[in-house]
Amino acid sequence: MNRLAPLVLSAAALSACGGASAAPEHAAQQAEAPATAVQVVPASTTTLESAIEISGNLAPQARVGIAPKLSGTLDRVMVNLGDRVAVGTVVATLDRGEIDAQVDAAAAAVNVAKASLEAAEAALVNAGREVERARNLFEGGALSRSQLDSAETQNRAATAQRDLSRATVVQAEAALRRARELQRDATLRSPIPGVVVERNFDAGSLVGPGEKPVVAVADNRTLKLEAGVSELEAGRLKPGMAASLTVAALPGRSFEGRITALAPEIDLRNRHFRIEVRVANDDASLLGGMYSVARVVTNRAEQVVAVPREAVFTRQGRRMVYVVAGDKVSAVPVTEGIADAVRVQIVSGVSAGQQVVADARRQVAEGVKIRPVVVN
Repeated sequence: MNRLAPLVLSAAALSACGGASAAPEHAAQQAEAPATAVQVVPASTTTLESAIEISGNLAPQARVGIAPKLSGTLDRVMVNLGDRVAVGTVVATLDRGEIDAQVDAAAAAVNVAKASLEAAEAALVNAGREVERARNLFEGGALSRSQLDSAETQNRAATAQRDLSRATVVQAEAALRRARELQRDATLRSPIPGVVVERNFDAGSLVGPGEKPVVAVADNRTLKLEAGVSELEAGRLKPGMAASLTVAALPGRSFEGRITALAPEIDLRNRHFRIEVRVANDDASLLGGMYSVARVVTNRAEQVVAVPREAVFTRQGRRMVYVVAGDKVSAVPVTEGIADAVRVQIVSGVSAGQQVVADARRQVAEGVKIRPVVVN
């Protein structure tokens, strides 16, 4: 028992000495732990634009399908796809043989009616003279009352015949006008200037109302983009605002347009407001149907402090950023202003030149040593 006690004490002493030497070694390892690399960016002074992007297909400002008003056989089609036409340009004609005959018949009927009117008017003049002579003879006692009545009756009949002849002339002239309208309708003209974008029939085809148009003409001097915008976006837009349009088919180019219409009520089917943006197409480089994106600037701020949108996060209902000071970070509340697709304005909380964590979606423990890595 007495011999074992020194051995136990010796072992305890050795153990205590070993533990004392291990503790400083562990603390040294902790002190030498590498700092966490964190990407940071400086808050910079810049110009920001808040914008809304509207996308859709371009369409000509006017597109008209030219179809006949009456059934018939196409005699000629004068235009082809891509041809330019002016207002009144003849694009096709129907066979007018039967229509021309109707016009001739109607014109002859007018001549007959006018001749009948002339005869009726001459008869009325003669009947009027007979009545006047009969009255003079009756007053002189040389003519009976019945003979005077007969002369007056003939005068009234002549008057009625004259009126009937006049009505017949009016009726015949109306028929002639209608026949000539049909004759004009047999010639199909373009009501607008533009380009032929559709041709559906050739000469010899039987066409009529309610069918496909013979040709279609589009006025592509101005194109329009029609799309829908949400309630929030509609509140920031109004007719007259400028828009910059780009099309996928023409990379590297932009076209200046303008909002020309904004529907005054919402479409209940999709909760969108219809909007129309028009753009001049002076060089005819834009084509109907091209997919386009219109960018409308709704707000602009110059010389403001901005940080990446990903640098701002929400904590307990407050917007914050991680500000870097040396090798430590701290969360700082900020007030935001306008934003574009990449950056957001910081109205208060951060000054220009201060380093902030570039992407706050990666959580960073405050107070932990970091190694800032500046990114552009």
